[in-house]
Amino acid sequence: MLKFILALALTALIAAPALADGMEYAPRRYYPQRFYLPAEQHVIEVVQPPWSGNFIINGARFTARSPSCFGWAAGERIRLLAGDWNARCAVAVFYNFYRRNTCEMLCGSGWWW
Repeated sequence: MLKFILALALTALIAAPALADGMEYAPRRYYPQRFYLPAEQHVIEVVQPPWSGNFIINGARFTARSPSCFGWAAGERIRLLAGDWNARCAVAVFYNFYRRNTCEMLCGSGWWW
């Protein structure tokens, strides 16, 4: 028991200078910062074979229903007007910013995959 009390007293003597500075720590303040991200920009990733109407957009496969989008090329910016980006739909409608036209596509269907 005596060893325990001596160890406790020695620890208090050694630790006393560390606590003697009287420094008080201010609580950490949080200042919310607003990060504004640009709107999502989706592009046609792959057209295979070229000018065929078979597209990979956002990692999902789409097949053109009308010849108006057979000329669409990889890298052109598009926007989804109806449907689903992950091809979990029957029909999707995309707007091509470069060509300024819309195209109706079948979601996740086609003979080429």
